[in-house]
Amino acid sequence: MRKSSSHYRISVLIRLEFDQKGRNYLWVSCLLTVGLLVMTLPTLYFDTYNHSCELLQYAAIPLVLIFGSSFYTSTALTDYAAGNKGIFALMTPASTAEKMLAALLVNLMFLIPFLVLFWLLHFGTIHFANARFPATHTKYSPVTREVAIYVTYCYFLFNSVIYAGSIYFTKNSYVKTLASALLGALALSSVNTSFAKYLASYPMMLGAFPFGGWNVVRDSSLKVYRVHFPDMAYSWLYVLPALMVLGLWLVAYKRLQEKQL
Repeated sequence: MRKSSSHYRISVLIRLEFDQKGRNYLWVSCLLTVGLLVMTLPTLYFDTYNHSCELLQYAAIPLVLIFGSSFYTSTALTDYAAGNKGIFALMTPASTAEKMLAALLVNLMFLIPFLVLFWLLHFGTIHFANARFPATHTKYSPVTREVAIYVTYCYFLFNSVIYAGSIYFTKNSYVKTLASALLGALALSSVNTSFAKYLASYPMMLGAFPFGGWNVVRDSSLKVYRVHFPDMAYSWLYVLPALMVLGLWLVAYKRLQEKQL
């Protein structure tokens, strides 16, 4: 094997990734971008507040969160899966870390700009539309800073799940990983809500999201009490999802090592 620098081999692997998956990634990016434009641009076509347009803005969030973070990633490491499909990739003269790093970098090159585009469209279209409305008219409400941070963390967390699943499962990796991720998210949400209800002495209504605060309604007055995390806990709320992302990337790396034994 030719001895060359690690940077050179990674650059070669990145070019191979673009040759093999670039066209598919571009098609996916075009499809998702068109979906974003369809759901965000109608806000600009009305001179007054339109409830349907605001709902479309919010409906774009699950589009980005689920499909934007998974469509680019569902085939990230499938070239190293078992069978004839992976023989050439497994024999590529590069280390396991270099192969994974190249696949991850190419994936993030499409993943990050798509998320940035979504936030620019969301806040930009709403700000521009509100600027045209008279001061006395109802205006659109963009998501809060906390929600934007929460969605961003979930975006990369869900992406890391799909990334690990693309090498962990040999067949039908996307379907199996997506099903496992959704079931895991539902289980986590149920446990979190049940625990929150227990701590809040089972109120009339309660809304609680993992890594988020609580909205509590205790009686028929329907007054909403917002329960925030302590200031010291907020740093952990940012660190924990990041550690989970890194942990899932490590799982993908270990699984890739097993594939190449």
